[in-house]
Amino acid sequence: MEENRLEGQVSSVVFKNEQTGYTVARIKTNDGETVTAVGNMPGLGAGEYINAGGEFIMHPQYGRQFSVAEYERAMPTAVSAIYEYLAAGTVKGIGAKTALMIVERFGEKSFEIIASNPRELTKIRSISFSRALGIQQNYLKAGVLRAVIEFLAAHRLPQDFAAPLFKRFGGDAVSVLCDDPYILCEDPFGLSFHDADRLASDLGIDGESFVRLCAALLYELYFNLQSGHVFLPAEKLIAAASELCGAEKERFDLPLSELCERGRIVREDVGGTDACYLSRVYGWETSAARNVRRLISMKVEPPRGLLKLLEKEEKESGMTYAPLQREAILQCFEHGVSIITGGPGTGKTTALLTLINMFDACGYLTGLAAPTGRAADRMGKICRREAKTLHRLLETSPDESGEMSFKRNAQNPLPYEVVVVDEASMMDLFMSASLLDALKPGARLVLVGDGDQLPPVGAGRFFCDLLESGEVCFVKLTEIFRQAQKSDIIVNAHKIHRGETPNLYGNEKDFYFSACRTAQSTAKMTADLLCGRITEKFGIEPSEIQVICPSRRNTCGTESMNALLQEKLNPPAEGKPEVKYRGASFRLGDRVMQIKNDYEREWADDARGQTGAGVFNGDTGTIARVDERAKTVTVVFDGKSSEYAYSELSELEHAFAVTVHKSQGSEYKAVVIPVFDCPQRLLVRNLLYTAVTRAKELLVICGREDMLNVMVKTSQSAKRYGAFKRRLKGL
Repeated sequence: MEENRLEGQVSSVVFKNEQTGYTVARIKTNDGETVTAVGNMPGLGAGEYINAGGEFIMHPQYGRQFSVAEYERAMPTAVSAIYEYLAAGTVKGIGAKTALMIVERFGEKSFEIIASNPRELTKIRSISFSRALGIQQNYLKAGVLRAVIEFLAAHRLPQDFAAPLFKRFGGDAVSVLCDDPYILCEDPFGLSFHDADRLASDLGIDGESFVRLCAALLYELYFNLQSGHVFLPAEKLIAAASELCGAEKERFDLPLSELCERGRIVREDVGGTDACYLSRVYGWETSAARNVRRLISMKVEPPRGLLKLLEKEEKESGMTYAPLQREAILQCFEHGVSIITGGPGTGKTTALLTLINMFDACGYLTGLAAPTGRAADRMGKICRREAKTLHRLLETSPDESGEMSFKRNAQNPLPYEVVVVDEASMMDLFMSASLLDALKPGARLVLVGDGDQLPPVGAGRFFCDLLESGEVCFVKLTEIFRQAQKSDIIVNAHKIHRGETPNLYGNEKDFYFSACRTAQSTAKMTADLLCGRITEKFGIEPSEIQVICPSRRNTCGTESMNALLQEKLNPPAEGKPEVKYRGASFRLGDRVMQIKNDYEREWADDARGQTGAGVFNGDTGTIARVDERAKTVTVVFDGKSSEYAYSELSELEHAFAVTVHKSQGSEYKAVVIPVFDCPQRLLVRNLLYTAVTRAKELLVICGREDMLNVMVKTSQSAKRYGAFKRRLKGL
């Protein structure tokens, strides 16, 4: 068909896909006709003028439409059109009633007043000066965001980058991207280098450019940070960047020097290794080591009558503590930093509860924390008092660029005399450095955890480095208590830890194995267990059962298992709303997980009358509402509800099945582990051990026995580059 032009005013937006920008709008043309326009028109709002090129098509269901190929838009100038634009809710803080009062008073100058002279808005009785400033900011933000969204859409990039780009760069966002598109590879965007290359090519940036070579070095450091590495040896960094870019290694010497001069990278000799750090990561490592050494050197006087106090606790609890338990408890009163470690069933929980009671009896103000919400809730129930996540304890407060920071720090320390952290093996270097920095002078730190579990998802191996350094006092609990010996889960977990094959057959208590011949039958068995078999035999509801997979991909990985389990446990039904997003359906009642830290996401806990901000990577919840009119999804995380716009659903994924890494710090009534097809790098002992120890009352493993045996016999785990342990030793 021949190309046509469509000019007119947007009378309404019928449909808008926030992710792709696809929009269906009613356009009132200059000759009074109303035409339905369809196409990629991100951010289009009622009241705007549009001049579009394209063609008329005949839709089999909706009839004649104008398919937009390219378009220009302009803000309305007529008073009636300005009213329609403002009344449509395009500017947050202005509804239909306020829009009418604004245009009645300011007419054609309404936009000018809002943008340049918001004080004039206070002449309208219902608008205070603070509200006027808010309206101005939202109006300006809407304009800039529209330009950013259009830029992203034109270059086929995710539009959910728009808000963080605006937050970090304001009105300069588009020009900054044009100068250096590779900033999208950094946090919080996480664009692949390949996609950033495509954008750079669109913008005319040469593939041999200095900007690209610098970006490749930074990208490799960011990428490897996600794999746990605190630094990379310069030789490996340059080799990786060379392969990424397809450029000769010699060409990276100058970009690396330049990045060091600019303070983006720190280069230091670490025991003969030419180590390259991202500058902020170098700061975490050196700060954490400095503060731990300060705690080690701190003189601590234990309170008088400590042994009598311990004996009193024994008498009141009706227990006789094992010698190692007594030693573990007493050491925490004698050192600035101390560790209680051990596997399941060895008495860590008893030692923790007794220790807290004794701190209270001695009059110490004690703060309790854990890395995840589930771990903090469990700690709070054990100790019968509030325990916070580390993020809440430190009071999350993102800085102006959206990077994580905390209100609690060296200048504003925590009020506690003792801080106790459970599940401390999950603490990465960033959280560890932040917590240590926030301890007030004279405060002590107690860490409780199992060093044989997986290392943290984030960078470093803080807990294990402390244990291995020989510099920090710790007690490892090894005795499995009589009651714990009755649990096949605990007995077999210790066998796995020792590299012994667990007893897979003949168990009649809480540990079961079901052999399967194929990946498909393993997946089906997993689904059957959740959809009735476990409930019928043990009375455990599906909501209390967690599937934990060694990997994300393949038939028995989380991606496939989540699709299967959603279909079985929460199928579509009439009257059950859902929203499609990036090929997935988010449905009322779905179990979901937050997969990135969102420090500003607001939540409300109506039962406790609390509100706050911050939903974090690994938090799991249930979709409690899908509002198709408002285009929002509400998720409840352990009693805290948070609302997501459809465009923000990239922060969520289904959690009927989760990886072992994502399950860390959590405990479930029942766990099912499908083990069949899995990448070789994940067939390791500590991954299986971590998965098994997540189960409280029931564990079922299904799949291949030979693969399970490979995991048990494979003790090595991937090396992580870091110098924290060396710095503790003063090397």
